[in-house]
Amino acid sequence: AQPRQKVRARRGQATDPHSIAERLRRERIAERMKALQELVPNANKTDKASMLDEIIDYVKFLQVQVK
Repeated sequence: AQPRQKVRARRGQATDPHSIAERLRRERIAERMKALQELVPNANKTDKASMLDEIIDYVKFLQVQVK
């Protein structure tokens, strides 16, 4: 077995598999948050909690409209 070569990370980027997986998870969340933001009119908040509150309110509004 050959010794594993150490991969040198760029500044600010880890090479640990857990760190890489976590970064990919955060990127997927950010993409989906952006997609949700595009679906909801006037959802222009930048922090996730406020944006999710607006989206929840909008979905509830739509549910009332359907009934």
